[in-house]
Amino acid sequence: MSNGRYYKQLKGFSLLEVLMTMGILLMITIVVFPIAINKANKAKLDSYAEQLSADIYFQQQRSANRNLAEGIRLQANGYSLFDGASYSTATEVESKSFPANIRMHTISLTSGSEILFSQGEFKPTTYGTAIITDGTFSTRIYINAEGLIGYEDL
Repeated sequence: MSNGRYYKQLKGFSLLEVLMTMGILLMITIVVFPIAINKANKAKLDSYAEQLSADIYFQQQRSANRNLAEGIRLQANGYSLFDGASYSTATEVESKSFPANIRMHTISLTSGSEILFSQGEFKPTTYGTAIITDGTFSTRIYINAEGLIGYEDL
């Protein structure tokens, strides 16, 4: 008799309660997951924009501090840092590539696709903007005539 009474006192969740809880969790996941993926993709694009800005700054500082002509050649799938007055006459080149889903689709410089720093100069001889995109988000990287470098979301 005591065994039957023991089983009646046990409490648990019904199948309906478990299914309702799983349904609520599924709806929350459906809403939150795409937002999280978009934030991760945006952060990845910002990381590449920050790296390109840092590399432009690096070349600018090398030109000013080491009294060397320096430059950056921008391309759709990446960019190249080089020592010399132009990419075609460069003595040393370091190429960096973007992943397949990130492209530089608009390069708008005063001349060609190279940002150039004359020997010992802080201010660039070629300046302008470039836009990198992952298809969803876009970021503009810029360097002005005074040598100010930055990036902004579009």
